[in-house]
Amino acid sequence: MRILALYVAREFLKHFAFLMVAFVAIYTMFDFIEKVDNFQEAGLSWATMLTFFMLQLPEIITLLMPLSVLMATVITLALMSKRNEIVAIKSSGVSLLRYALPILLLSLSFTLALALLNETVVPRTKAQTNYIWDALVEKRPGRLVHEEAFWYKGQNSIYRVGFYDAVGQTLSDVVYYAFDKDFNLALRVDARRIRYLSGRWVGFEGLLQERLPGGGYSAKTFEELPLKLPELPSDFSQLSKPSEEMTFVELARYLDRIEREGYDARRYRVDLQARIAYPFVCFIMALLGVPLALISDRGRVGGSLAPAVIIGMGAALIYWVSFSYARSIFGYSGVLPPYVAVWLSNLVFAMAGLWLMTNVRQ
Repeated sequence: MRILALYVAREFLKHFAFLMVAFVAIYTMFDFIEKVDNFQEAGLSWATMLTFFMLQLPEIITLLMPLSVLMATVITLALMSKRNEIVAIKSSGVSLLRYALPILLLSLSFTLALALLNETVVPRTKAQTNYIWDALVEKRPGRLVHEEAFWYKGQNSIYRVGFYDAVGQTLSDVVYYAFDKDFNLALRVDARRIRYLSGRWVGFEGLLQERLPGGGYSAKTFEELPLKLPELPSDFSQLSKPSEEMTFVELARYLDRIEREGYDARRYRVDLQARIAYPFVCFIMALLGVPLALISDRGRVGGSLAPAVIIGMGAALIYWVSFSYARSIFGYSGVLPPYVAVWLSNLVFAMAGLWLMTNVRQ
């Protein structure tokens, strides 16, 4: 049995390594073709461009590792079936779970590797690639990261903001100061929230103070008031650190802080759950790939490898779409609780893999 386990593991790792390199190379090639003109128009050197694509590799690996696990599982077992090795194994009384066990155990190790990569390497490289692309290529202002209340200098104005929600385009706990050409205070707005709605800013629950022509200031409270602020939501987007640039610990601490301060933390809670759930897709893809690979062994497709590969690619695509859409549409919007929106795809595909395995002819 040890010889069989080593043989299956060796074949799986061989195909996984080849597919991983091939997928990363193909992805990088198309990404290079798409972005090379942007680098040239920005007047950046080839060294900067090379640095950008090298720094992207950890993120690409985490994206393509589950697909490589699935396809390596399918190809390894389908080729063994096509060479009648599966028939010989079964005739010796070895069960499906027993000869597929090395692949499942290796997929668990890839789950751990993916989690470690997402926690240690990807946040740092993602921050660097975002800086190169946003600041050097797109010539956008550098992003500022604030863990506490921050000040922002606008057009003849200054903002003090307690928290900025980039998704909801909402400034919370805001004090807005507008100045005239002589830098005299012309307007002050204190608001619980200022939100960008239908192309304009609207303040909620606040106090408006305006300078009068003869001197002095008028003051009035408001529940809802349209405001003519020169800044756009995109001007404040540089003030929020994306969750993809945070480690799990940083994201958990940030989530705890903004929840304690009473802000909407739904998006960050969804992202935190996704950080836990996504690595398990390696094991789920292996669990799904084992029965998919043995479709030919059931006499459905005449022992051909191509249908198993096509079905495997389709399954990976469906998983990726369902995971992304469930997180963004149902999770970020609050239709489903964060843990349900994130883990739903994993649960469905894991159950599908288990069901298919129980229906494969032993």
